[in-house]
Amino acid sequence: MKQPRIRVALALAAATVLGIGAAPSAVRATDPDRPERVLIIVLDQARKDTIARYRMDNVRSLMTGGVSFPNAYLGHMAAETVISHNVITSGLLPKHMGWSNEVHRDVAGTLGSPGAYYVTSSMSCSQFDALIGAGGYLKLQDYLDAHFGDSSFASIAQKRTAACTGGHTAGPLDAGDFIFQIRGSGVSGSVTCDGITSTAWRRPEAVSRPAYIPDPNVCSRWWTRQSTTAEGLDYGTASQAPAWMYPLEGNRFMPGADPGHLGGDVWSADAAIEVIENDPEWRGMLVSLGAIDKMGHMWGPNDRADSDTHLPAIARLADEQVGRIVAALDAAGQLDETLIVITADHGAQTGRRFHGVNEAFRSDFNWYCGKDADETYLSPSPAIAAFRDALGGDCDPSTAGGGLDFTYQDAHIAAWLSDTSLASLQTAATAMLDLPDVVAAYYRDGDRYVRHGGLGKMTGGERRWFTLHAQELVDTMAAPFGPDVVGLLRDDTTYGVYGDHGGHQEQVQSIPIIFSWPGLAPSTPSTALRSVDILPTILDAMGIAYDPTSVDGRAFSLPFA
Repeated sequence: MKQPRIRVALALAAATVLGIGAAPSAVRATDPDRPERVLIIVLDQARKDTIARYRMDNVRSLMTGGVSFPNAYLGHMAAETVISHNVITSGLLPKHMGWSNEVHRDVAGTLGSPGAYYVTSSMSCSQFDALIGAGGYLKLQDYLDAHFGDSSFASIAQKRTAACTGGHTAGPLDAGDFIFQIRGSGVSGSVTCDGITSTAWRRPEAVSRPAYIPDPNVCSRWWTRQSTTAEGLDYGTASQAPAWMYPLEGNRFMPGADPGHLGGDVWSADAAIEVIENDPEWRGMLVSLGAIDKMGHMWGPNDRADSDTHLPAIARLADEQVGRIVAALDAAGQLDETLIVITADHGAQTGRRFHGVNEAFRSDFNWYCGKDADETYLSPSPAIAAFRDALGGDCDPSTAGGGLDFTYQDAHIAAWLSDTSLASLQTAATAMLDLPDVVAAYYRDGDRYVRHGGLGKMTGGERRWFTLHAQELVDTMAAPFGPDVVGLLRDDTTYGVYGDHGGHQEQVQSIPIIFSWPGLAPSTPSTALRSVDILPTILDAMGIAYDPTSVDGRAFSLPFA
């Protein structure tokens, strides 16, 4: 159950505790020497080198004209969409958020029976709302409301895991707040929308919908076609390795050919522009562009193929959407007021050493070995099957004394056990070390992980990064709901799909962090800024008071011109 606190109460508490000195309904006078709005654009799976590799000129313009951190890194695990969007908007590490990996053990019974398991990438907005509510922590929009007075915040994405985690707060959303994501419910049978009859129409999903966005149940521009099997909407990727493990599914990530119902990153940019043009009261917005991630999973993050369904074209398209959003701010007279933040929710690495099963539609069965209330993945790869068998379990949490309850594996391996005694943890960590290309195994001890056994083969560069960051990164997900045992993998190793993330590796942790506002002095600080530092840095730049002890991140004072 959500804690009995409401959004206004949170903002009032912030006003009192943080020394703001005004109720959230009392609009503050704006400071012309500070940004008055903030727009966060998340380029899902974009590494720092993605921007130059694919000539993302609009992003490069913001980078060279703003404050860019060449030594930035993600700074947490698991390095996943479902984790990072809440890190960005809360300033908290995953261990303090309420969930920390792609699998969640609900030890507190917030979502249902205590100890039940959930695949977080399949959770609903209401379930994320419940976890954030149970945590009772402030989010970006709470700080904006407390400082400026009641205002609007929009969280927009193709993925529910981005929109809902970025947009929900510990209390009910204000009337002006808005969560919008492309993948709502499908329609039954063949439906006609704008003169086009299709079995693949899909409605969007909106939480706290503003009046300028039509009812999702009524045909509108926001409907897209998103079926893998109908109408050839897999774009040929369902029969082409390695993309076939995680093929395209219509126009969730591809714009498509229907100009009245463009999907992909165009959809998200169009929604952001709707907010800019129709809601002068917006103060904060998160826009997550997800297509780079999809192509990176299918082909690997270094993809060079010249095709609309490959990374070069889709990265340029994402860059065009950044340009369109910035142009809309300019046209609305809001560009000089808006602090623009460009970042990513993780990087990625190519599975040159791949230990999943390279067959069509294998992604979820490679990623998971387990069973929750509505999903069953009990056909793991041979490597994970060997790990399961070594522990005498069956990846089914409902089996009494089953040993291994659940695993998740991409560029790291995470395991949840039914028996968490020290002996069982150490046995599982020993078995983890036997898996291909595992370089280190850890078991959880409270709010940290203990490395068990020796280190596997690494190059000099891998070892340097490991020494600097491995313990720091793995500890960020150490919580009772997090994995009991973790395996860290070599560079260029994946277990899920060809291009993957989640782990500690430098390529996975490599992300851009860019701040752009006309009042900033262009610079490239050497500070190794992390995702968790983005929120306090935004608050510092906007002159918004906050309690530094309430966040895990540290503010960087951006240089003003």
